[in-house]
This record gives sequence, C-alpha cells and structure tokens, in this order.
Amino acid sequence: MGEVRSTAKPSGRAERTREALIRAGRKLFAEQPVDAVAIDDIVRAADVAKGSFYNHFPDKDALVRSVTGEIRAGVERAIGRANAGIDEPARRVARAVCVYMRYAVDEPVRAGVLVRVHSGHVSTSAPLNQGIVEDVSAGLASGRFAIATMESAVLYILGVSQISLTRIVQEPTLALAVTLSQQMCALLLRGLGVPPSEAESLAAQASDEVVRQGLYSDAANAA
Repeated sequence: MGEVRSTAKPSGRAERTREALIRAGRKLFAEQPVDAVAIDDIVRAADVAKGSFYNHFPDKDALVRSVTGEIRAGVERAIGRANAGIDEPARRVARAVCVYMRYAVDEPVRAGVLVRVHSGHVSTSAPLNQGIVEDVSAGLASGRFAIATMESAVLYILGVSQISLTRIVQEPTLALAVTLSQQMCALLLRGLGVPPSEAESLAAQASDEVVRQGLYSDAANAA
C-alpha cells in the first residue's frame, strides 16, 4: 500500500519551534559563513532540542534554503511593487537595484544573509534572475542597452547589486544608502549604454523614490 501522508497543519508548538530555528539560522548565517555554523549552534541559539531540528529540516542546507527563500521572497515583492506599471528597461533595472539598497537599511540581518549566502545564482537560466533577464532582453531588443551579451549584462547587474548590498550591510544608514544608490545606479546605467545625463537623472529619481522615501519596502507597507 502507498504511504499515507498526514494533511494536518503543524501544531502551534511545532510552528513556534520551526520559526525559532529559522530566526536562529538567519542570525547565525548573517554573522558567519554557513560552513562555520553547526546544527548544534543553531539549536542552541533557538533554545530547542537537537532532535527537534530534524522534525523540521532534514539537514542544514534545507534550513539555509528556507531562510534565504523567505528573504528573497520579500525582496521580490518589493521589486514587484517598485516596478508595477513601469515598462522602460533602464528605469526597471535602476529601481530593482535600489530596492536591494533600501532593504539593507530596513533589514540589515536579512540582507547580511544575502551577502554571505548568494548561492552562486549567476546563470541566466536561474529562476531568481528571470526578472533581470527579461529587462535586459527588452533593453537590448529596443536598443536601449548597448552591451556585448545577455550574460555579461546580467553578471554586471548582479555584481553591482551584490557589492552595493555588502557595503550598506556594513553601515546600514539611510544617508549612505541614498548616496550610494544614486552613484552606483548612474554608473550601472551608463555601463549598460544609457547616455550619461539620462543615467544620472534616472538614478536620482530611483534613489529618491525607492531608497529615500522607501515607498515600496515591506517595512513601509507594513506601517
């Protein structure tokens, strides 16, 4: 006979234990490399029995995926809000990068996890990069972007986003995020082929709306 799986939802206690493990993993993965974090460290920080860990996650990698999945989902929601109704590729790219910078101000611990656990998602076929691929494709097709290949454009955008996120995690202040986002987005757009004066204007607008005002962040929308 086939295995019968329970469809019951986790109990309140089980859910609290799972959340405690995720919070502990998030904090530890933000502070040190994943390889340096042992399951014993996680259960100690979560204040749960070691056996409880395996009731929720088969191994540490599964916890890492849960932690990063939650974080990336939050960033993707914010990017979706920031780019809702906007079709112009250069604006979309600048605003998406600015979302990451504002996120580092609002959620420095979660952003710290992204800095340490980027998981090598650098392929143009990676699901997490499909938004970038679509924007770059539109930019190349319309002549808005002038860059050698799709892959080089995606890697360029990912590199600027990651290094900017890393810098703001080190000093998660709004003042730095506003200044850095404007400078980095202007450089990014110029590198993609947008004329310098227009790149500066688009970067300034994205920095003001997305970073300074925080119009599309989860923190602002929860307020």
